[in-house]
Parts: sequence; C-alpha cells; structure tokens
Amino acid sequence: MGPGRPSARSAQPHDPHPLGRGFLTGGIRTLDDLDADDWRRTNPRFAGGNLDRNMRIVDDVRAVAAEAGATPAQIALAWLLAQGDDVAPIPGTTRIDRIEENAAADRISLTDRQIARLDNLTPATGDRYDEANMAALDH
Repeated sequence: MGPGRPSARSAQPHDPHPLGRGFLTGGIRTLDDLDADDWRRTNPRFAGGNLDRNMRIVDDVRAVAAEAGATPAQIALAWLLAQGDDVAPIPGTTRIDRIEENAAADRISLTDRQIARLDNLTPATGDRYDEANMAALDH
C-alpha cells in the first residue's frame, strides 16, 4: 500500500496523506462523489479513468476491513502502524468522529495474512500529482 520501508530505524517521512486524500476511506467510488470544484477531479490518480482502475485497491482494503470488523480507513492506518514503531501516520480531518475512528486503528491487530495481502496490492495507477504540483514540490 505504500513505499518501501526505510532501512534506518529512525523515524522517516512516509506518504503525507495516509488515506490517499480520502480515497482509501471507501467514500469515493466515482468522480460524482466529489464536488464539481474539488481539485481531486484533476489529480492523475482520480482522473482519466484511473479512479476506476484504482478501485481494486479500495475493494481489497474493504475486504480486509470486513474481515477485521473495521473501516477501510482504520485498516489503512493499522497497516501503516504494523510497519514498525517508527511509523506514525497522521491523517488530516476536520471532524471529531473521524479523529475517533482513526485513533481506533491503533487497537486493530492485522493478521500476517492480512498484512501480506495489503503489502502485495498493485500500486495505484496515475502520478501522485499533476505536473504543476510536482514542480512546486521540487522547489
């Protein structure tokens, strides 16, 4: 589900959006689930048919969530937490109920089989950002 583990045992930066900008929560199934002016409509992972192709990731995360009795967001965070004590995902939210949901991920113990399934997901289709936003990150 994410980039390879760093070799050092010190805290390392990970994906700054551990829930894929809402994608891994399972709440976005089509572009119609986004407001007309939502910038994600032009994000390469959501645009040009990539959202449909990337649904396989969400479906696999949802399947693990159903097995574990958890939400897809909790499974994504639990997987990150299972990567080691040096990983501390910090998802953004503006809602108290989401903070509580996300914090509960710490109490989920994924099985070795579930971790392996999540480890082996096919990477997302599409660049992380469009060209203009990538250029801004490079500076």
